[in-house]
Amino acid sequence: MSVVDRVAEPAGGQREPVAPRSAWTNLTVVSAAHAVIHATVVLMPLVYPILQREYGFSYAQIGLLVGASSFVGGLLQLAFGYLGRYVARKTMIGVGNLFVGLAMFLTGTATSYATFMAWTLLGRVGGAPQHPVGSGLLTDSFVPRRRGFALAAHVAGGNLGTLAVPLVGAALIFHFGWRPTVMLFALPGLIAGTAVLLLAREPAGMGNPAPRPAGTSRLAAFVEPLRHRGVLLIILASIIASGGRGVGVLTTYLPLYLSNGLRLPGTEVALLFTLLLAGSVVGPLIAGRLSDTVGRRAMLLVSYCSAALVTTALPLVTGFTVWLWPLVVVIALLGLTAYAESPLLQAYLADHAPERLKDATFGWYFTLAFGVGSLWAAVLGWLIDHTGFAVTFWVMAGSYVLAGLVLLLVPAMPGRPAEPAGKAGPV
Repeated sequence: MSVVDRVAEPAGGQREPVAPRSAWTNLTVVSAAHAVIHATVVLMPLVYPILQREYGFSYAQIGLLVGASSFVGGLLQLAFGYLGRYVARKTMIGVGNLFVGLAMFLTGTATSYATFMAWTLLGRVGGAPQHPVGSGLLTDSFVPRRRGFALAAHVAGGNLGTLAVPLVGAALIFHFGWRPTVMLFALPGLIAGTAVLLLAREPAGMGNPAPRPAGTSRLAAFVEPLRHRGVLLIILASIIASGGRGVGVLTTYLPLYLSNGLRLPGTEVALLFTLLLAGSVVGPLIAGRLSDTVGRRAMLLVSYCSAALVTTALPLVTGFTVWLWPLVVVIALLGLTAYAESPLLQAYLADHAPERLKDATFGWYFTLAFGVGSLWAAVLGWLIDHTGFAVTFWVMAGSYVLAGLVLLLVPAMPGRPAEPAGKAGPV
C-alpha cells in the first residue's frame, strides 16, 4: 500500500495528513467513484414506472427492492469498514466500482422481479465500500478543521455526477429503451474504478491496523466506537432520519409521486428531478462550509428543521394549486435542505470517533444508518399503497424532527469544544 510523506505543520498547530496535491487527488477520484454510485441510484427511479407498466410491480414491491438492496449494502459496509486497516482502501473502492459497472450491464438483461432484484443486490455489494472506506480515507486526508468541507465536497461531488442523469437518462430511455440505457451506464463504473486504482494515495501511517490496548482483542477494538455515547446517538439520529433522507427514499418516491401521483409528463418529471439534484450539489457545500465555522450540530438542526418544513409543504402545495411554479420552488428548497444532512452527520461523527478507529466507526455508522435505516423504504412503500403520498411525506418530515431531538442529547467531546472552532482555511 502506497504512502506519502507528511508536510510541514501549518499555522494553528495542525499537521496536514497528506500532501495537499494528494489530498485533492483523493477527493477528486473518490468523489468521481461516488458519482457513479449515485448515478446508478438516480437512474433506476426513471425505470421503475416502466417496470410497473411492463411487469406490474407494486409500490410495495419497489419499496422491498430498494429496501432489500440498501439493507444488504448497509450490512456489508461494516465488513468493509473493518477491512479498511488491512486492505488498501483504494483497492476496495476501485474494485467495488468495477462490480457496479458489471451489475448495471446485467440489470439490463433482467426479465423478472427475481433477476432484477439479484443484479440490483450485486450492484449494492460493489457500492458498499464507497461510504465507510471513502469517508475514512478522506477524513484521514484532511485536518479536522477542514473535514466538514471535504466530506461535503465528497457528497456534493457525487451528486454533481448524478445531476445530468434524469435528463440524459430520460432521453436515452425514450430513444433506445430502458435496457440499452441501463447497460450503457456500466461504462462509468469501469472508468471510475480504474481511476481510483491508479491515482488514489493512502495517508502516511494509515496502512496498518489501529493500535489497541494490551490484552484487548481485535474484536473488542472494533466494537470500541459503540462504547461512545456520542457515536451511538449520532448513528441513532441517522437511522431515524433515513425516513426522509435525500439519497434513498426521496430519490425513489419523488419521481413516482410526480409521475403517478400528479400525472406530470415525463419531460417535466425529469426537469423537476434535475432541479432537486441541483440543490443536492449546492446544499451540502454551503452547509459543510458553514459547519466548519458555526458548528456541526447547529447546521444539522437547521437542515433537519428546514427539510421537515419543506417536505410537509410538498403535498400541501400540490393539493391547492395546479400551477407548476410553487412546485418548482418547493422542490428546489427540498434539494437544498434534504441532502445537506448526510455530509454534516459524517463530519459530526468524525469529530466524535475514537482516533485511529474512524474506519470502524464509519463502518458501524453506514451499516446501521443505511442497513437498518433501509427498512424505511419498504415501510414508506407500504404507506403509499395504503394511505397515499400525502401521509407518507408527513411521516418523512416527522423523521427529521425526531432525529433533530436526538442530536440535542449528543454530549460535548471531553477535552475539546462541543463544536469545531476557528475559521476553516482553504483545503
